Amino acid sequence: MTVSVSNNPTAEQTGLAKWFPLIVLLMAQFSTMADNSGLAISTDALIALHAATMPQIQMANAMYPLIAGAGMIAGGLSGLLIGWKRQMIIGAGMMAAASFGAALAPNMEVLNYGARVLAGLGACFLIPAVLANVAGIYKGKDQAIAFSAIAALVGLASALTPLIFGFILDNASFSVAFMGLGVYCLIVMFGSMKLPELPKAEFKGKFDIVGVLLAGAGLLCFVTGLLKIAEWGLIAPLTDFAFLGMSPALFVIAFGGVLLKLMMVWEKRFEEAGNTPLLPRSYVEKPQVVVGLVLCATIFLLFGATGFINVSYMQLVAGMSAFASGMALCAFALGMIIGSLGAPAKLGHLSCQRICQYGFIIAAAGTALMFFGFTAEGITFWQYISLTVFGIGAGLLASQASIVVTSALSEKEAMQSGGIQATSRNIGQAFGVAILGTVMLFSLTGEIKNGVMDHEAISAETKQIIVDAPSLPFVSNEMARDLMVTAEIPAQEQETVIAVMAESRLASVHYALYTLIALMMGGLALCSKLPKRSLMD
Repeated sequence: MTVSVSNNPTAEQTGLAKWFPLIVLLMAQFSTMADNSGLAISTDALIALHAATMPQIQMANAMYPLIAGAGMIAGGLSGLLIGWKRQMIIGAGMMAAASFGAALAPNMEVLNYGARVLAGLGACFLIPAVLANVAGIYKGKDQAIAFSAIAALVGLASALTPLIFGFILDNASFSVAFMGLGVYCLIVMFGSMKLPELPKAEFKGKFDIVGVLLAGAGLLCFVTGLLKIAEWGLIAPLTDFAFLGMSPALFVIAFGGVLLKLMMVWEKRFEEAGNTPLLPRSYVEKPQVVVGLVLCATIFLLFGATGFINVSYMQLVAGMSAFASGMALCAFALGMIIGSLGAPAKLGHLSCQRICQYGFIIAAAGTALMFFGFTAEGITFWQYISLTVFGIGAGLLASQASIVVTSALSEKEAMQSGGIQATSRNIGQAFGVAILGTVMLFSLTGEIKNGVMDHEAISAETKQIIVDAPSLPFVSNEMARDLMVTAEIPAQEQETVIAVMAESRLASVHYALYTLIALMMGGLALCSKLPKRSLMD
């Protein structure tokens, strides 16, 4: 059957003619989520395939959103030049190439700095184009429905992709899983060719190359510095790589912050000169837009947190398979679907501010329940309950985030906002992996050393071996035994050390959960800037 799509679907159109573009856009959004979710449950597969370490896996989880976030604002601007349909096609093609590259990567270095970087660059094109097409094709209530569908799709992808990837990882391989994703991305690329052409927006002056470079370099430095704290150290250096006798992590973070501040100054002057800026002043001068972008970041921060902390614990401590840990993440996905679809269906009469307040409170409550879901030996049934509650809170926030931004902007600005919205989402995810992962991994070393030093059954020689280690990895009990054999720790003391490590792993996860609750409370304070009216009527 041939599908005919008009350039501007209207309220008079019905059925497939009206909603076919949304189907393609949902498929594209699914591909970006599938990449994230698939990698999130590949911890054991990457350890087995490439002998990956936890810092390498943390980098693999963060590299895609890091690169995507660094270049996403430019993606929101480039669509004004080349057209959103063409940008969709290019982005889907790059995502396909990245998936094939991940499947064929010979080691973690090629995977992280080759395939994951290419995936991030593909997302720079694809994700802003998805949001821009929603804003350009659909209007009024149809636009609210479309944005809610995108939010629900995030939850659906979070449910389906861990199961699909988990099944393939357990029964085939990492390479087969990502080859399949590459084929799916090719289907998205061909489907994008059927999208309507949107009128090109007016573009004034030069392309903001300086803004692109400052934004990209600033974000890369800032998030990379956060990611490297566990490896380089916070103040005292943990490796020979040092700056002024200190860990370079804080210096890299500070340098990234300076570059981002310079970008803000440059953008103001660039726009005053009559050019089309990377970051229009209307975005930063409207509190509603700023808070809406924070909401976008928060949703994916939650996604990044569960993808790294919970899955790492499930697979390394509880010994769960990829499919089993994917099943556990379905609880989070179910909650997201309930929250994102339930908001327009049942809570449309409530103000945007009230819905988001409920979202932050429920997400914080879900995080608090996670304390009952982790034990020193694995997880309990409370893990599933807490992830469901956690997901409902995230879904409520997701139902409001995009429309909070677009409802405060003109049509042209709303279309261009796809880039900055996607940037905030990916930077939020990178921050989730970086901040919470760093808290977990960095605190682990101190907890193990303190536990060993306080234990009377451990000899002074063994204590010295452990205390002298600059950092201690987050590993399973079996991997810990192998490391202790290499370090020549006496066999009679190994089980005692493993018991200390188990308690230390649990404590490090608790520190990460405390940090997550604090972030939710900070988000709740921002809700005072949100509209005190419904945006879904």
